[in-house]
Amino acid sequence: MIYVALVVGIILLVAAGVLARKNSQIIAEKRGLSEAEVSSIQYIVHLTDRWTEREQLALLPLFHISYKDGEQELHAYLCRVIGTKGELRLQEAKNVMIHKIRHAVQKDLLTSSASKYELAINDEEKSMITELLQELDRF
Repeated sequence: MIYVALVVGIILLVAAGVLARKNSQIIAEKRGLSEAEVSSIQYIVHLTDRWTEREQLALLPLFHISYKDGEQELHAYLCRVIGTKGELRLQEAKNVMIHKIRHAVQKDLLTSSASKYELAINDEEKSMITELLQELDRF
C-alpha cells in the first residue's frame, strides 16, 4: 500500500512539472519570445558623461537619468544588452537604478529623466519602467 502511494505521489510531481513547463512555454509564445530568449535577456546600468556610437550598437536604453557630479553632468542608462552578455538580470538593474535615482534626488542633483516605454519587449520591462517613473514621482 505504501508503495502505491509513493508511486502515485511521484507521478503527480512529474505531471506538475510537465504542466509548469508547458505553461511557461505558452506564456513565452504569447509574448512572441522563445523560452531561451526570455531567460537570456541581460541588462546593464551604464554610467557615462556622453553616449557614444559604439554604445549605441551594443546597448538599448530603456530608462535614463541625468545628474550633476560637481561641474560635470553624468548620465545613468538602464539598458538591455544587444548581442553580448550583460551583467545583470532586470530586477538587479532596476534596483541599481532606484539607488541612483534616490541618491540624485536626495542630494538635489537630478537634472532630467527619460523613459523608452515603446522599446520594452515584455511585461517585465514595462513594469520596470513604470516602477522607476513612480520612484521619481515619490520625491
